[in-house]
Amino acid sequence: MGLRRLSVALGIGLAVCVHAAAAQDRELSGDFPEVYRAGGMNAPEWAFFEGPSRAGFDGAGNLHVLDTSAGRVVVLDSEGGLVSIIGRQGQGPGEFNRPMDLAVWRDGRFAVFNLGHTAYQLFTPDGEFERLVRIGAGQGPGAMFGAMRLGIKPDPLGNALVAQGAPAVMNRMGSLFGEMLGDTQDSGDAGVDDRGLERLTLDGDLVSSTPILQGWRVPQEEVADDLSVEDLTNPSAMMGMLSNEPFFEPGFHWDMLPDGTIAYSDSSAFAIKLADADGHVTDVLTHPFSPEAVTEGIREGMIAHALRELEEQSEDPQFAEVSAMAAAVMPGMMAAMREATENRDFLDEVPVVRGVRTTWDGGLWIQRRGEDPWDDDGPIDIFDANREYVGTFAAAAPGMPAAFGPDGMVLYWETDELDVPSIVVKRLPTEVR
Repeated sequence: MGLRRLSVALGIGLAVCVHAAAAQDRELSGDFPEVYRAGGMNAPEWAFFEGPSRAGFDGAGNLHVLDTSAGRVVVLDSEGGLVSIIGRQGQGPGEFNRPMDLAVWRDGRFAVFNLGHTAYQLFTPDGEFERLVRIGAGQGPGAMFGAMRLGIKPDPLGNALVAQGAPAVMNRMGSLFGEMLGDTQDSGDAGVDDRGLERLTLDGDLVSSTPILQGWRVPQEEVADDLSVEDLTNPSAMMGMLSNEPFFEPGFHWDMLPDGTIAYSDSSAFAIKLADADGHVTDVLTHPFSPEAVTEGIREGMIAHALRELEEQSEDPQFAEVSAMAAAVMPGMMAAMREATENRDFLDEVPVVRGVRTTWDGGLWIQRRGEDPWDDDGPIDIFDANREYVGTFAAAAPGMPAAFGPDGMVLYWETDELDVPSIVVKRLPTEVR
């Protein structure tokens, strides 16, 4: 049995109904009217954002933007006016120490994941600091690594978050860094890995974690447990740990519907699984697109693309600064990264799905691969709240929103010729909300 067939069989065997979509794309117009924009070269100080960052709407249409560089949350009303600036850099109540992520509930409450505190900070709809919920008892490197999650979303069913875990290797690295720095505190329960979701309940002083579901992944050799402190300065060992996934492993893409249903994709096929709050798959949404077989030409093109990206990153000033610090500790890191890229394994099919998002009204936007196998910005298929196929936006027109809000409001980030970012809020037509 091929890898794709195995992944689909394991993932959708419990599905009770499969919706087949239209056999041909129905093209939709991506020309949405603009509601407001904020930012850009001549923006007021509060609208200078370092780059695209986490953001979310509440039920009143207020947009909350996490400004990670300034350590604050900026709130805009439904017309783009400044409502409030919440928080600042610091260690005190309601202050931020390396804020990393943001989740906004429909009633206006919001939570900020604060790495420096290894905690979630909760705020009222008025922006008042409510309380801090720690992820664990520790505060050292191990605790910080153990607290990492790849993404959080507000649970519409209660005072909780739904979170995607981080790679298992992150917890092991945290323990090793703690050992190297003399921090003997345990990193705590890392929860699910990066192919799984968990519910983080925020009712107490400490986060309570409950696994929800685990997505399919390619069976692979576990290397993290064999690592030692000495390996932290060994480029080959580090890259063997960090580059353990093959090219074209299906991504794990997910989002939450308003009723608490989880929509996710974990296979090469177009098969969007719909799971209840406990993670049980109740439905699967399909579309007639088959994965492309990986040829020798695709392998060569993928490696060349990955090497180009690596070179482009090395020329970025911020990456160069980090790379220089890493090189001081670990000479040969860039060479090891190139070698690991050239020697990575491949799966035998190119995944179709590259993104899953849910709209405010319960629709689904599913992004497919682009023309090149490594292009994630392909066409977007739209399904309404009844799981009926509506149509397809062409690639790059308009692209996937960064956030969906009420009354068809959606957030996009744009950058000018000098790479200065702006917030652009548009309004969707009724049929694609």
